[in-house]
Amino acid sequence: MSATVAHEKQGFWHMPKAFYAIFFIEFWERFAFYGMQVVAVLFFIQNFGLKESEATDLFSSFSGLLYALMLIGGFLGDKVLGLRRTYLLGIIFLIIGYGSFGFTSSIYMLYWGMGMILVGNILFKTNAGNFVSRCFKPNDPRLDSAFTYFYMSINLGSFFSMTMIPFIAQKTSYGFGIGLCGIGMFIALVSYLLLRKYFVQNDNDAGKNGSNATKVLLMLVVSVVGVIAAYFLGLLLRNPSLSRILLFSAGGVTLILFFAVRSKLRLSEQRGLMVALVLFAQSIFFWIIYMQMSTSLTLFAVHNIRNEVFGITIPPELTQSFNPLFIFILSPILATWYVKSENSGNPVSIPSKFAGGLLVCGIAYLLLSASCFLHDDQGRISMIWLFIGYGLYSLGELLISAIGLSMVSKLFPYRLGGFAQAVWFVVTAVGQKLGGMMAGMAAVDDTNGISNMEILNGYQHLFTYIGVGATVLAIIFFIFVKPLAKAMREVAADKALHYED
Repeated sequence: MSATVAHEKQGFWHMPKAFYAIFFIEFWERFAFYGMQVVAVLFFIQNFGLKESEATDLFSSFSGLLYALMLIGGFLGDKVLGLRRTYLLGIIFLIIGYGSFGFTSSIYMLYWGMGMILVGNILFKTNAGNFVSRCFKPNDPRLDSAFTYFYMSINLGSFFSMTMIPFIAQKTSYGFGIGLCGIGMFIALVSYLLLRKYFVQNDNDAGKNGSNATKVLLMLVVSVVGVIAAYFLGLLLRNPSLSRILLFSAGGVTLILFFAVRSKLRLSEQRGLMVALVLFAQSIFFWIIYMQMSTSLTLFAVHNIRNEVFGITIPPELTQSFNPLFIFILSPILATWYVKSENSGNPVSIPSKFAGGLLVCGIAYLLLSASCFLHDDQGRISMIWLFIGYGLYSLGELLISAIGLSMVSKLFPYRLGGFAQAVWFVVTAVGQKLGGMMAGMAAVDDTNGISNMEILNGYQHLFTYIGVGATVLAIIFFIFVKPLAKAMREVAADKALHYED
């Protein structure tokens, strides 16, 4: 591993300086993405006349493809352009994508803009997580905390955009709100240029070796291919069935590559990848739950939540901001707990966190299901129940999603950092697509002749299925916590033994 690493404590979180640069840019990138996400489904329905089931299917395909193709970004970052150049290209593509997505009334330009956002995320997202892991040496007790703070930057950015964009969209239009997300990416670009030295210091061998002229030429080639790819990705999004086939095929191909890569590793490294495989299987169900936030939970808020608070009408899509608010509150608490438990010699294992996170998510949805009995005459319930449900779900998310990035950095060899991040994102893609399909179970494509009570009943059934499924799976995974934790300790010891500065 050739990254520049730091042992000394720096800054108010005691992290390397490079971490703060990554944190700040991640804030603005997530500001843009979640500003788009918070209104996307309603944007499709209102501006382009899609049915609820079509809108949820389109957004889950978009989200799934966004993560399924991360292997490409991991490869370009690991082997071709290096981390920082791939990262920079991603920012540029995202600026163009958000502008094209939002400021258009053409369905064709909408799909191309979504394609540009997909390409931008493919280039950006994998390498952002890889940069974080390269700021630390192996077994550094700050690593879990670093990824938790990194996850906090994601949710801090998303909270501001999920709060601002719905109100802006309410006064202007959904498209205008999405277009403003491009401004967030422009700020990210300026920030990168100002803080460039930290990315140069922590770049990998592919980024540091070779002539600058060759790298610039490669960047131009990747850019041209990316624009063309955005067009074809847009065509793919117009065909939901083909999108599903591609997403699940990507999952299958990734599984084959996973075992092919594993077969070439040392025995101890192979053991680490098998532990990761078990945790990947568990996380798929979490991502099914996650996709409900931008699909079924948002539409549930439209149909069945009383959205007046102290005389102020709250846009239903703004309820998504409850999630990053809780993440922001809970992240430093969990990060402090992780460091203290490590220092005390009694750390909470990642398998325990995964199983606990899934259990909390299950409880959240069982609570939402039960709250449906507390409806008024119009089939609506108090927003407080959705608020509490988001709080529980957010705790579960922190225990799984944020720690998932840390998990792959611990269980995969350093030389496979980009591949490790990409596999995690493909797992995310499969789970999110399945989540969109599940959300479609409660979608209301035609409200004529359907009462709010009937709509509420549909969502109650959906929440019950998710809550029971998550709870049962969590109990099963708790049985395997100890052997998985033991295997992880053995992998960590071997990884430290074979670490090369």
